[in-house]
Amino acid sequence: MQRFIPAIPVILFSALSAFAQHPANAQIREERFKKLENKMIYPFIDAGYLSGVLPVRNVTEKPNPHKKVKLLFDFTQATSAGKQDTKINEGLAEVARVLNLHVAAGTQKEKIKAVVVFHAASIATIMNDDWYRDQFKGTNPNSALLQQLRSAGCLLVVCGQSLQLREIPDNALMPFIDVSISAKTTLTKYHQMGYFLFEIKGE
Repeated sequence: MQRFIPAIPVILFSALSAFAQHPANAQIREERFKKLENKMIYPFIDAGYLSGVLPVRNVTEKPNPHKKVKLLFDFTQATSAGKQDTKINEGLAEVARVLNLHVAAGTQKEKIKAVVVFHAASIATIMNDDWYRDQFKGTNPNSALLQQLRSAGCLLVVCGQSLQLREIPDNALMPFIDVSISAKTTLTKYHQMGYFLFEIKGE
């Protein structure tokens, strides 16, 4: 008889990640992080204080530093309305924070494999400056962080269905973004490969 217990941790931790992005908690969360900004460390990616990690003493539960860690981000969060030309998408900072947490816990950087799948309203985050100027009258503030993530080995993928439904051409994307036929098929592919799912979503 088949058992489905391995799927349960994925559901639980996905829910926790989504909870961190819930708008009802966003302001309190930002205030807490900002208050402790001077204590934050950024062992892998520095995306500002929302991506920081607080050092913890006497840690007894640690990951195996030699074991590969495979992370999959289901990314639908858009940048805060009205701030697209000035503010980094908060969801990208959360992706960076998850990477920082694993390195701070002892995982070797080269052992981390991460895939970020952008779809729905989040896809504006990965558009080039020409498209961004046309839409938001400014350059894309996410560009440098996206390049950091790509240089760190993260695979950045956009849903082809989301592009088509919004009538956005492929040449509007940043050049290092991969295109899939859909987010759902990409999430399925990497889930079958043993990647651990985090949901990054806003309202």
